[in-house]
Formats: sequence, C-alpha cells, structure tokens
Amino acid sequence: MITLRQLRNAGFTLLELLIAIAIFGLLAAGCYRLFKSVSSTHEVASAIWRQNSELQRSLAIIQKDFSQLAIRPIRNEFGDREPALTTALQKTLVTFTHHGWRNHTGAKRSELQRVSYVFDSGRLLRRYWETLDRAPDTPYREQVLMDNIQGFTLRFRDEKKRWHESWPPVSDKQSERLKVLPSAVEYTILHEKVGSVKQLVAAVTYKEEEKKATPSTDDNKQSPQNQRPSNSNNRPGESLGGGVPIYPGDE
Repeated sequence: MITLRQLRNAGFTLLELLIAIAIFGLLAAGCYRLFKSVSSTHEVASAIWRQNSELQRSLAIIQKDFSQLAIRPIRNEFGDREPALTTALQKTLVTFTHHGWRNHTGAKRSELQRVSYVFDSGRLLRRYWETLDRAPDTPYREQVLMDNIQGFTLRFRDEKKRWHESWPPVSDKQSERLKVLPSAVEYTILHEKVGSVKQLVAAVTYKEEEKKATPSTDDNKQSPQNQRPSNSNNRPGESLGGGVPIYPGDE
C-alpha cells in the first residue's frame, strides 16, 4: 500500500519546477542569441560577397572596354562625325568605340561596339548601340554597372605621358582629333561602402608611319611583279603596320 510520504517523493515541488523553468529559459535565450548572431553574420557576409562580386564584375567590364579601344570614329544620329573617344558629349562621361564585342548568335553586325558611360543619381550606367553609324531612330541599350556610388572620374594620358581631364586634347590638330586615342586611361570610383577605387588601364596607342622606308638598291632592281604593294591598297579590315585594323569610313 502506497503511503502519503511515497506520493510526495514521487513528484516535483513547485520550487523545483520554477528552477527548471528558469534554467530552460536561460538556455533558450542563449540559443536564440547565438542563432541570431550567426544569422546576422551570414547576412552581412552574403551582402559583402554580393557587393564584391558586383564590384569585380563591373571593374572587369570597364577594364575590358578601355583595354580594347578602337580607332573608329562614327557618325551620330545627326550625321556629325564623333571622335573614336570623346568626353565632349553632353550627359555622358565618355563615349568610345571598342573591339571584342562577341557575336554568339552569328548576327550580321560588327565586332566593334559604340559605348557611353553615364553617371546618374548614384548609378554608373553603360549604354551601347547595335550599330556604329546611327540613324535618327537608332535606340540604345542600357545596363547598370554599379549603384551606391558617389562619383566616377576619368583621366587620359597621351603618348607624351601628359595627363588630360578631357579628350581629345585641345592641342591636337583638328584633322587628328577624330582618330587619336590615349595611351592609358585612369578611372576613380568613389563608392559609398567600399570607398575610393582607382584603376589604371593600358589602352591602345596608334601611331601612323611618320615616313615611308626608303627602298634599298636591291629593292629598286626588283621587277614590278616582285615588289610588295603599298599599304594604301589594303582592303577594309586588313591590318596596317602594327596590326591595327582599318575600317571603312575612317577618311
């Protein structure tokens, strides 16, 4: 037969329940704080990873654009000639033509691309056209390279290692302004979270031959059939001298 003392020893007292509940509450609060800390760290790390990925992607696009500058002036929608690279256009930071526009679909277009960089409301925009020489109704496409930036500045170095805030340089001859390209481009991005990012990109330097090579005596003795044709007979797309392509409409 169970006695009253045995019944009392079989359960928990109120004090023991309160102590157990208090210990469980402390453990639950500790686990919640640990979970919240780990979750916050994961969110911050993911945001930093996404931010760095977007920044690296944008820097790679800018690097690729400026490292493949092309000596190809264009005609805009008004029929006016635009230099191969210029900072004189309104509402744009810089506008230029570059090589390397991949054609995965096999569309009937050039591998050259006309690009403009625009800074608008804390965003760096990249605009490009499907064609080089544009008609009045030729549209452009736009992509956001990065946002949350406070500034984007450019500097251009000429062949004499002089830096210019604008391009083409004012001192250049008017006849050469359409085709002259910088030897290097330096851009500075002032990012809201990352800070200041500065990069120097080695660009294409084009030099026309200052004088033709004087033919030797042996060359003068060669027959006309054995003489090499001059560069003026090159077809569009062929390289001239250092491998720089010549495109129709340059003259």
